[in-house]
Amino acid sequence: MPPPHAPEVFQKTPEISTIATSSAGLVVADIHGSIYLVNRDFEIGKSWIAHTGGRVTHMAERKGILITLGEEDTARHPFLKIWDLQKFDKKTGAPLLLRAAKVQSGNRPHPVSAIALSASLAYLAIGLGDGTVILYRHLDQSIYSASGSLSTLPKPRVIHESPTEPITGLGFREPTEDSPNVYLFIVTTNRVLCYQASGKGSGGSPTVVDEIGAGLGCATMDWKAREVVVARDEAIYLCGTESRGPCYAYEGPKSSIYTHRNYIVIVSPPFTPSASAASATVRNFVAKSGGPSGSDITKLTVFDPENQYVAHSGTFTEGVREVFSAWGKLYALSNDGKLLCLEEKPTSEKLDMLYRKGLYTLALNIAETQKLDEAHIADIHKQYGDHLYAKADYDNAMQQYIQTIRYVQPSYVIRKFLDAQRIHNLVTYLQELHSLGLANSDHTTLLLNTYTKLKDVARLDSFIKRESLRTSPDGGKDELPFDLDTAIRVCRQAGYFEHASYLAKKYERHEDYLRIQIEDAGNYKDALIYLRRLGAEAVSAGSLKSRYPLITRRV
Repeated sequence: MPPPHAPEVFQKTPEISTIATSSAGLVVADIHGSIYLVNRDFEIGKSWIAHTGGRVTHMAERKGILITLGEEDTARHPFLKIWDLQKFDKKTGAPLLLRAAKVQSGNRPHPVSAIALSASLAYLAIGLGDGTVILYRHLDQSIYSASGSLSTLPKPRVIHESPTEPITGLGFREPTEDSPNVYLFIVTTNRVLCYQASGKGSGGSPTVVDEIGAGLGCATMDWKAREVVVARDEAIYLCGTESRGPCYAYEGPKSSIYTHRNYIVIVSPPFTPSASAASATVRNFVAKSGGPSGSDITKLTVFDPENQYVAHSGTFTEGVREVFSAWGKLYALSNDGKLLCLEEKPTSEKLDMLYRKGLYTLALNIAETQKLDEAHIADIHKQYGDHLYAKADYDNAMQQYIQTIRYVQPSYVIRKFLDAQRIHNLVTYLQELHSLGLANSDHTTLLLNTYTKLKDVARLDSFIKRESLRTSPDGGKDELPFDLDTAIRVCRQAGYFEHASYLAKKYERHEDYLRIQIEDAGNYKDALIYLRRLGAEAVSAGSLKSRYPLITRRV
């Protein structure tokens, strides 16, 4: 649906030559050389003639400074103009024109095919149809210089020439903490190259990054401005400063690509829809229209490369003229003047939709991408676990429930697996509770009872005779990851006297040890030896003497 109060300029879509976003609003240019500043209500605020007698071909904006390239009726070569969108001429009402110059490399004029402007305004790269790339350095210093005429600009430098490879894309890689230099990606029909624009070692020849190029409009910088995105019919490639990076298998012809937040927007060339098409979007279009209409359609796809899924797919019967990102939303302008707005759904709605489709792994990936907190991620694991549990996939369900520890009550999980009589899965969960120091005495009782019920002496040994202690929450004395009294009691009740006496002896529970040896195991000799080792002071203790008077008298 077109936004309310859509300006007349969008109704004259065939006359629109290019659209760019800026800090001052949307910038729309036409084939007559005029530029319109459009606000978020899609009302025209300012308009002026930027290039007399010719069309505006390219625009880029940084920090309120607008760069335009276009044709002039008085010049054979393309013309470069620099405008201040924050200052306006009092007579004409147009933004202040700061600089103007012809774009020339050699005597023969060549059309501009691509431009790139660095975030700092220091570098401007212009690609020409004859395979030449020229670079303006220290452009910001020239712009903000108080002196100089309109034609005063730093002399550009030719940094690349390739007569057989037209330039199809340019993009600056901005500095980072790990790499403080500015790099320029150069995309041709056959290759991707990288040029170091700043820092030690700058000024050399561009190096080849990949032997795969792209058509015009099929190369753009990724949303982090770290890698260049190159779209080919067989796939989408990402290239870094040294080599090709990730590759995403997204097949089909592509006429242009754009970036919006962390998404890649892909526009196909016009084609005739078919009921047997591989794309469900195209098949749905044919079904709704009652069969092939005979007219071509254009497909627009919003693709999430990080999570590798299609976030949106739609068709345009009149084709797509422009795609742009503004005010946090994605817009697509069709050739018939309709402006479609695509707004990202809240994360909660996206997750609910994925739950309904059973796409829990994708939901987890999106939650991590959106940097949701651990509680939200644990809730996804819980729902994933419930989904698997309902399908009787108990082993994998338990793996999900383990990820919910600290956020989901253990009783919720324990009850499920007790009811399902999945004691092996229950052991896994209880062991994890203990290893994290989150088990209470009831959990210890249940775990030890499962060991004894399964007659799993090996795991009982491992649990009882573990040497590692857990540091107490207050940072004080180390403590056992299970309740000692409970462990001794359960082992005695189950008839595992050796394990009970091991714990009592190791942790100096003298009375418990003697009880086990005398009352349970009937090992009186060992009890006497143990008492002698304790010494007279311990033996004369009230509790031992009153409980076992004959033994203590003999000692």
